[in-house]
Amino acid sequence: MRRTVQAVSVVLVGLFVLGFCGRSMALDEVKLHVSGATSPNALIFRFAKEKGFYKEEGLEVLPITAGMLPGIQGLVAGSFDFSQILGQGAGAILRGLPLKIVMAFDTRPMNWLYGGKHIKSPQDLKGGRQIAVSSFGAALDQMTREILPKYGIEPGRDVVLRPIGNAPDRLAALLSGAVDASVLSHTDRIIARKGGFNELLFYGDHLEFVTGGVVASEKTLSQRADFVHRFLRGTLKGFYWWKSSESEVVSRLAKLLKGSEAESREVYQASLKVFSADGTLPRSLQERMVTMQKKSLKVDRDISPEEVYHFALINSINKELGKVAH
Repeated sequence: MRRTVQAVSVVLVGLFVLGFCGRSMALDEVKLHVSGATSPNALIFRFAKEKGFYKEEGLEVLPITAGMLPGIQGLVAGSFDFSQILGQGAGAILRGLPLKIVMAFDTRPMNWLYGGKHIKSPQDLKGGRQIAVSSFGAALDQMTREILPKYGIEPGRDVVLRPIGNAPDRLAALLSGAVDASVLSHTDRIIARKGGFNELLFYGDHLEFVTGGVVASEKTLSQRADFVHRFLRGTLKGFYWWKSSESEVVSRLAKLLKGSEAESREVYQASLKVFSADGTLPRSLQERMVTMQKKSLKVDRDISPEEVYHFALINSINKELGKVAH
């Protein structure tokens, strides 16, 4: 009888220990708003998760695809913990919403304007042709309005900008002829090029613009500081891994995109040309971004870069990781 009681006690203690360990090892869930595109900006999160960088920080990242505006609205409401969308995020901040951009992946846009087979140059778009952008006020919309006047094209007068949505929808609109031109990512550009559509311009040749990174609510930053720190640390690990692991990144891209390694290498090398040095932006670029976006969104009040960008956390994590913060 005594042996039976001892055996039962051992089992109960074992179950208690296992249960405690299971709870202590549980990963904190991160609801991440993503665009659904297969751009490098979006894939950094995916590959960081696959490499286990978030798990090392005790996190389980759940990428959730949503439109850009609904995603930012969800971020403010608390439905999402973070968003990758910096264009709409900055626009929301300029309009007074309590958000901060805490990490930046790129300093120039990796986007192209592609036209239908009958469109050979940007000037061919004059006469009310339709151009697909993501949504009004988003990064692609702002950039397009900034670039087209350089070609003597006035949005609203010479061309019509149509808010089509995410990258797959913009590509589909171009391929189907629903629009005359579309702003595409590098991966969608490859598909359009193979289909005989014409490259009209590369956005990165014309302006600096920050499109991808991490946006968080001020409430999350103040009330869940450790949670934010761990997420940014895992993301920064993924960011540096991408920049230093060409062969592995290209291999993963080729499998994901179901394309050749040559095409995937083209995507990878293009990303290195536009990525930031360390997940932050020089203050001069922060100032230019604020000025440009205020103009695009017709915001009159004075806004300092500190109201939009908060890179103190990334600078701190760079030091932890032995990186030189700029």
